[in-house]
Amino acid sequence: MLSETGEWRGQSVFIKTLLTSDPDIRERFGHEGQIAAMLDHPLVVPLLARTPTQLLFPFIPGGTLRDLALCGPLSADETSAVAMGVLHAAAHLHSRGVTHQDLKPENVLLMRGPLRADSVRVIDFGMSHARTLPRDIHSGTRMGTPHFMAPEQFKGVRGDPRSDLYSVAVLMFDCLAGHPPYEDALGWLAGIHERRAALPGPPELHPVMLAALDRDPDGRPDSACEMLRQLWAARRQLGFSSGGPYETAVIEGMTVGEIA
Repeated sequence: MLSETGEWRGQSVFIKTLLTSDPDIRERFGHEGQIAAMLDHPLVVPLLARTPTQLLFPFIPGGTLRDLALCGPLSADETSAVAMGVLHAAAHLHSRGVTHQDLKPENVLLMRGPLRADSVRVIDFGMSHARTLPRDIHSGTRMGTPHFMAPEQFKGVRGDPRSDLYSVAVLMFDCLAGHPPYEDALGWLAGIHERRAALPGPPELHPVMLAALDRDPDGRPDSACEMLRQLWAARRQLGFSSGGPYETAVIEGMTVGEIA
């Protein structure tokens, strides 16, 4: 796979080019393009064009959430604002029948400027599941990143939106603490141990993270919108300002579709 920047129709673009004729890899590449084409939300990097061997996306100035986190833990304000943006994007995916399955700091781009919910741009749908596609090419596999993967995903269960909520909670933990909750992620996923690092950040954020980190999907929030409401309430308790339209939307009770 070749990844490079370029120009297309007068705008800067990010280009992914397939360099192999392997049929399985070509199928996975096509799968990513199909799912990206289903999405249309300001906090999701849009697919501009695709061919059997190329995917074109707009170039996003800035860096990834991982790049920022490598400079040190984020504040509770920054972490919760970014998480709200990721949850808005996830809610849009879920409304289209798509589960991301690999939400992690490396797959969250951040626009330059102050960190707010609307700074977020979610990328990379190579592992995603879509209910509307006739076949899930990753069915039964343990696709994902162990530290950010929900336990049911580790068992091969795909297409449950609550798996993405677990990943957002790990993302929050990682940003606040500088490391994920489970040092031995595979041991946790396999049910060998329950050793979790102490919850980072202010106590007001702990119930949000704890609920979404539940081993049982039924113990997590029912939806990304529900987790958004919980996170907004925690931010309000902490006295954080409601910056940007995506946080204001939660305050006003608007749906994600109404602000997309």
